Amino acid sequence: MNSREGQKVLLEAKHLVKEFPAGGTRKNPQVVHAVTDVNLTIYEGETLALVGESGCGKSTLGRVLIRLIEPTGGDILYEGQSIVGMREAAFARLRRQMQIIFQDPYASLNPRMSVKEIIGEPLLTYGMRDKREREVRVRELMKEVGIAQEFYNRYPHQFSGGQRQRIGIARAIALNPKLIICDEPVSALDVSIQSQVLNLLKDLQEKYGLTYLFISHDLSVVKFIADRVCVMFLGKICEIGDTDSLYEKPLHPYTRFLMNAIPKADPRLRSQEKELLSGEIPSPVNPPFGCRFHTRCPYAKDICRKEEPAGQTVGERQVFCHFPLGERKSGLH
Repeated sequence: MNSREGQKVLLEAKHLVKEFPAGGTRKNPQVVHAVTDVNLTIYEGETLALVGESGCGKSTLGRVLIRLIEPTGGDILYEGQSIVGMREAAFARLRRQMQIIFQDPYASLNPRMSVKEIIGEPLLTYGMRDKREREVRVRELMKEVGIAQEFYNRYPHQFSGGQRQRIGIARAIALNPKLIICDEPVSALDVSIQSQVLNLLKDLQEKYGLTYLFISHDLSVVKFIADRVCVMFLGKICEIGDTDSLYEKPLHPYTRFLMNAIPKADPRLRSQEKELLSGEIPSPVNPPFGCRFHTRCPYAKDICRKEEPAGQTVGERQVFCHFPLGERKSGLH
């Protein structure tokens, strides 16, 4: 991936693969190709967004990167150190530096635990035995995320969705992590609440120098929060680059289709003819040969059906396409 001036690499994925068994026979077992040969670099202090349609492998990739799920192949380097196959005792020290905020604030909080127990649990797990010390820290964290102190003994069912997600965020930052995987953290919330939670995430990032991998299918949310965007389709990366340039001029046809699907605020722009994706998403059990997007791509040529596109660097961008949009004249083939 492109090097970025003066930015330290926090986490790096090298040829990462994740497959899940999907039945079949003993002689011919079938697998879901959830993540295929992914190379990805996350820089310290940035927000890298991972976008794509449901089922493209983005949540799986997020979980594999912090070893909530073990990879099938490839390597993951955290601050230059391989964490794949690392023994649990050695990895425990690093695990506290990697946290996750889940999509569903209703399902990710234990209904039998009070706020003080939910936020205090990671503190207890990592050795903060003193009850008074824990209470002080939990109250600090509640204040940090905008949960009123009088709710200290309340239970999840007594909170709104936005408040529950704030509790989830407090739990995620309790151990002062460096990297947080935000797995669709606002998609289950009302639009009016989404911006409040996004602003909270931004404020916390600035205050603590946090690094986010922000997983989302909502491109308007991504534009607001991300420094760089990585577009995935069927387990593979299509394009990766700075948010502004990627939105302004998508190079991969799939990225352009995603951009075209963003609702327009101006009613005069809504009637404009837009190319939208047709056809079904191919099966991750039996992905197409060559470029995985070719069955839905109006620009596909013979080479797209036969050969997988190698990554091309176009300016600061990397794109996996035989014919990047707008680049045909420059002789990129």
